[in-house]
Order: sequence, then structure tokens, then C-alpha cells
Amino acid sequence: MAELTTSELAARLEISRRHATDLVASGAIGGRRLSTGVWLAHSDSVVRYEARARRGKGRKMDPATAWGLLWELSGLRATWLQPSTRSRVGARIREMAPDEIARAVADRTRAYSFTAANPAKAAAGLIATGRAVGSVLDVGLMDDARQVSGYTRQGSVEDYARKSFLVASPSGGDTIYANTLPFDYDGDVMPVAVIAADLAVGTDTRERSGGLRALAELRREWQARH
Repeated sequence: MAELTTSELAARLEISRRHATDLVASGAIGGRRLSTGVWLAHSDSVVRYEARARRGKGRKMDPATAWGLLWELSGLRATWLQPSTRSRVGARIREMAPDEIARAVADRTRAYSFTAANPAKAAAGLIATGRAVGSVLDVGLMDDARQVSGYTRQGSVEDYARKSFLVASPSGGDTIYANTLPFDYDGDVMPVAVIAADLAVGTDTRERSGGLRALAELRREWQARH
């Protein structure tokens, strides 16, 4: 796995070396400390940090509004939104490009990385998203059952990970998302716009591109309906 020194990280993020060191030492960016005291940052974790740090057009969305946008973009009705908020969500969909949408809704949840000894068993209690169900987007992606990608149904990510014997790892390929939905969702798979948005801020180039293409198509379909 590729790693960056704090000097390289500082140059990449255009911040001071001290700030870069603090990011790794605090766990905001996954990494490890050598016996010499030098910190190294995991490249995958850096990419995820960059995705979180970027912001979409306009003000940051609160989780309920971000979920509402993705529900509406999926052809569903976000019944928890007030009419005025739903109207603003529609305006955002019209105004924003796919990458702006992906960034604007990214902070509605947090992704945690793990390593699972038995991915199929670990994924069984989750609401599938991202690479686990990429084929539903019809953009040339295949479902990847080798790695976990899903939202908890209830409770914390930490509790689910402990019960499922998942080992926390900044470089792990198994991802669990915190469920911040404003209602209890009983589906086994997240709506298509959620799947696309999660892929669009991922670390895999092909999956990220597929997620953005799917968001573009969903936006076109939404505009045709409205």
C-alpha cells in the first residue's frame, strides 16, 4: 500500500507540515508512526480525506436535506422534508453538476474502513450500497461481493463492527457507513442515487467515474420529470 510522508502530504493538501502531522496523529487521516517517530499517511485515507474536505456549490447540506436530495434524485419522495425545503432541493438538483452533488451530500454520513474475515457474513445485516450493488446503476460496474459496503440499520458502526468481528483498518477494503437517515429504512439496498453518490466520492477511479455518470443520468431523468 502506498504511503506519504507528512512533507508529501503537506504539499498535496497545501498545508503546513505541522498541520499534516496533526491530521495523521489524530486519526483524521489514517497512517502509522515509525519507531523513529516519523508519521506516514495511507494514500487511500488521504483520498477519502480530500473527498470529505471538498465542498459542493453553495452552503453545506444538513443530513436530512442531503438524504432528501438523494431520495428525490432516485425518483422517490422525501416525505420528511418541508415543502419549502423540498423546493430548494429541486433548485439544487437543477443547478449543480454531478460532482457538485456528490460533494454536497458527502457529509451526511461517515465511512469507516475495516477488514472482514468473512465479507458475506459481515455484510448480511447491512443496507447495501456502493460497489456491493454497483450493477444496478447500469454504467458497466459489476457487484463486488468480495468486499463489504453498506449502512448500518440501527446502532453505531462500532457496535456492528464488534458483533461482526470486523477489524478497524485505515487501509481496509470493507466499508461501513453510519446511518443518519431521518427515518427507519427497511430496504436491503439503498436507492440508486445513494449508491451513485457513495461511489462518486470513493477511492477507485473506475467506480468514481461510474458513480458520476450515474448521477448525471439520474439528474437528466429528474429534469425530464420536472
